[in-house]
Amino acid sequence: MSETLNTDRHFKGQLENETVECFCRKHWIVLIRDILGFLIFITVLILLIANFVRVYTFFSQDSSLITLLAFSIVCLFTLYIHHFFLRLIKYYLEIVVITNYRIVDVDKSLYLRDSKDAIDLSKIQDIKESKHGIMKKMLNFGELIITLSSTSTTKTLSFIPNPGYYFRKINELKREYIQKGLSNKDVPTHKSIKKNEPISGLS
Repeated sequence: MSETLNTDRHFKGQLENETVECFCRKHWIVLIRDILGFLIFITVLILLIANFVRVYTFFSQDSSLITLLAFSIVCLFTLYIHHFFLRLIKYYLEIVVITNYRIVDVDKSLYLRDSKDAIDLSKIQDIKESKHGIMKKMLNFGELIITLSSTSTTKTLSFIPNPGYYFRKINELKREYIQKGLSNKDVPTHKSIKKNEPISGLS
């Protein structure tokens, strides 16, 4: 997925005077197995519809075993469809937001998960772009490996589309941040922002 510029948008937990420079979702390759599985599901469904008379004749037999089998198949189909659309929603909700102060990695699902991991630009010691392999080069996705100066630990953002763009953008914002001479005590506190358009999945 290509980069998205959204300097006129905001998200929940945004800091005072903090502007959204851009954000992205993971590359669509993370959904490839789900899409292939759904295509197989649709193929099976079409075959069942094409042979409706035979299927109906088989399941209309007066047998508790066949009734249980029919009920189980319907339950499996329903669960699979539910799982597939939950995966699509999860893909839509997981967002990496890059602002003029920090990088916010949103890990969110519809029911069970809602967490945010923020990295201040001032805490970034080094950032590397990794795009190894034929598939990653052909489809233009990879990882951003961020080394933190305070703990020498690393944070990896995986399946980033067009990682070269975000690599340059983060370095550019970090230089601007340093030039402004912002220290930790100068970073503004959380303050709700009620104007502008929210980022979908974050508000």
